[in-house]
Formats: sequence, C-alpha cells, structure tokens
Amino acid sequence: MRKRDFVRFAALCTAAVLWLGVSPAGNALPEQTAGDVAESYRLLTTTAFNPVDPQAMLAAASDALAEQAHKRGVTLPPPSLRAQSDSDATVAQLDDAIVAAAQAAHAEPSDFAYAAIDAMAKSLNDKYTVFFTPAEFKSFNEALDPATIGGIGVMIQPDPATGFARITYVLPGAPAEKVHLQVGDIITAVNGKTTKGLDVPGISSMLRGKPGTIVSVAISRAGGSSEIAITRDNVQPPTAVYRMLGNGIGYVWVMAFGRSTPNEFDAAVSRLAALGAKALVLDLRNDGGGYVDSALDISSRFIANKRLLTYEQRGRQNTTIRADSNPSIVLPVSILVNQYTASAAEITAGALQDDGIATLVGAKTFGKGVMQTLTPLPDGAAIKITTAHYLTPNNHDINLRGIMPDVSILENPDARFGDAEHDAQLRAAMALLQKKIAAKI
Repeated sequence: MRKRDFVRFAALCTAAVLWLGVSPAGNALPEQTAGDVAESYRLLTTTAFNPVDPQAMLAAASDALAEQAHKRGVTLPPPSLRAQSDSDATVAQLDDAIVAAAQAAHAEPSDFAYAAIDAMAKSLNDKYTVFFTPAEFKSFNEALDPATIGGIGVMIQPDPATGFARITYVLPGAPAEKVHLQVGDIITAVNGKTTKGLDVPGISSMLRGKPGTIVSVAISRAGGSSEIAITRDNVQPPTAVYRMLGNGIGYVWVMAFGRSTPNEFDAAVSRLAALGAKALVLDLRNDGGGYVDSALDISSRFIANKRLLTYEQRGRQNTTIRADSNPSIVLPVSILVNQYTASAAEITAGALQDDGIATLVGAKTFGKGVMQTLTPLPDGAAIKITTAHYLTPNNHDINLRGIMPDVSILENPDARFGDAEHDAQLRAAMALLQKKIAAKI
C-alpha cells in the first residue's frame, strides 16, 4: 500500500460516525445517546487490536452504573447483563439498564451512558483506549489543532535578565512579522502598562484581543527601543516553529502532529531554504504524537520509494506503507529525540533512522508502537481505540522499548530548545551537520 492509500484508509478510520439507530421499544434513552452506546460497543468488540471479552465489558459497565447511582445517594445493585450472540440484543439490555439507573437517581441518562462506555473502554486494560465526553473531546482536539485566536502572532517566555518577556518565535505572515518584530525582542509594555514581573499568561492576555483592534507594544532590542501599534488578526497557534541557526543550519521544532502540521512544516522549510539552509535539525523532543497521516506526510518529504512503516490489525494481513517517489527535502538531517518523543513522532524518527536519512541525537524515545482509531460519536463524544500495532521500516518493534538514538546526549538542566547556547543536544546535532556540510563542499 502506498502512503496516499494509507491516508485514505486513515481518513475512513477517523471519519465521523453518523449513527442514527432506532431505540428499542420502551427504551427512553435519547437517540444520540443510544447511538453513543451502540457504536462504542460495536467498535470495542470488533476493532480493538487485542481480543475482547464482551461479558467482562458488560460487567464493568454494570458496576459503573451502580457506582454512578451511589454518587447520587442511591443504592442500586449492579444490573445483571449478559452478552449475547446478537449484539443489538446485548446493547438493548445495556440501554435499558442505563435508563433504569438514571431514572432511579433522577439524573440525565447521558451521565450514566458515559460512565458505562468509559468503564467498557477501561475494561480492555489498554491505557490508550479512551472514551471522551464532548467536553473532553473538544479539549483533545484543541491540543492537536488549536483554534484561531485574536492576537499578534508571537510566542514569548520570561527573560530572567530583565524581568520582562522575550519573543521566542514570530509566526510567519502574522501581524507581528508585518511590523518587523523579531526573535529576541523584549516586550516592556503593552498599551502603556509595564510587563515587568508578569507571567506569560498575563502578558499573552494583554496582547490578545478582537481581530481588527489595535494594541500598542513597547519593544526593547539592541540599539534602542520603540513603541509599535499593531493591528490584531486571527492567528493559528503553531504546531511547528522554525529558526535559522549558525553555519547554514535550519531548525524546525514539531511540537505535535496536528492536521495542519505538514503545511506548517513545508512553510518552515521553505523559509529556511530561502535563508540559505544547507542542513536541517528536526526537533521531535517532547512531541507526544498526533495524527499518523501527518507523521507519514512529513516523513515522505525526506524518503523516496522506501518503507515508512508496517502495521498489523487483528485478523488481517500486515500492511506496509511506502513513500512515493518525490521527496522534497534532500538536505542532511539530524533529529532530536528524548523520552517524551512518542507515537506519531516515533513513526517519523524511526522511518528516517531506519531508511538512513537522518541521525538521531538525544535520549531513547518513549516506546509507543501502537496506533489508535479515533471515532467521533453522535452527540459530540468520541472513543479512541487501539486498533493496530506497527513496526519501523526495518521491522523493529518499538512498543515499550523505544528507539535508541545514534548519538546519546544528556539534556542539560534548564535547556532552552532551539537555543544552541543553552541546548547541549542541539549543539551535538549541529556539530554532526557541520561535518556533513563540510564534506559536501
């Protein structure tokens, strides 16, 4: 299977499920809530990578219903639920039990339905199989694909030397870039109010506001200070940031693999190429993963006609995903990894290491060699289930093992990622790339 075929497969796996089943006669469970229960039961019993015991799932759901009632001051014996060969009949039992428990506790049926689904998911004893309430699913999505905000488009951190805040990143195309704010600028005041001693959230709230409004920002940089009026706009918090380092080395830190990350990555590499980058550091430290197809997209920027990964699902033959024949990046590459590099980030690190494209620098990665399918449910909830296990291109099983870097370097205390003066692992990666650049001259 080619990478583009996998992307279509992944889209099918993660597509919203429009479950609009009809409730059994006499069942007062709301239609969408009934859809949550039915679809969750179906997915858990048919798609989970490891075999599932339906009776154990129902026992967990039964106990959860009794516990939910107890929390509301109602003593309710766990309902007797029996798994049947007909899954619709099994789900009908569960629906009736949810309704009865909710009515006894004078509570919303959805609260009890969520408790039952959560318990069934946890009964698989897989920490990556998780049920999300609508609020939890919204937070999960925002972590990978942050919503746009009204602001000027900078990232900041405290500057211990001055007590103010220092700009660490300027978002390409954002209002801050248009008025020529730079990395390293010190923000001393916003709308005439000093920022000295304020924390990052406090200063960020001062910079944010309704798009189209103007904020006055006082800046101090080498050579003087100035006050700049900036018109706020809608900005997308980045999942990938870049900067140009010394000696022709570009740096891209991918913080998470969201849906927009490949486009952000392409924009970053394009900017670095325009600045004369001759080599690239790809920083995947503290990247807990995200969407598999985004990781494969970014991996394929470097790899041509080689394997990206092999995955296996319960009851199916193994499937190998290969890159297409048109890589867009041919620069020498080093990848920074640490113990928090996980999941989709490990897919990219493993693919580029095994295929001989990149040198891994840092510490052993987390070791998450399984993949989850995320399915939105009818009322805004969702369920994420481990449905596959994957191997790196050289058939290495990294699950619970991690990936060993080619060059092991301890992270220095108080490291500032992307700042070579305060980042020992980055300095080691740069030294390797400088040798490769010199060898090509």
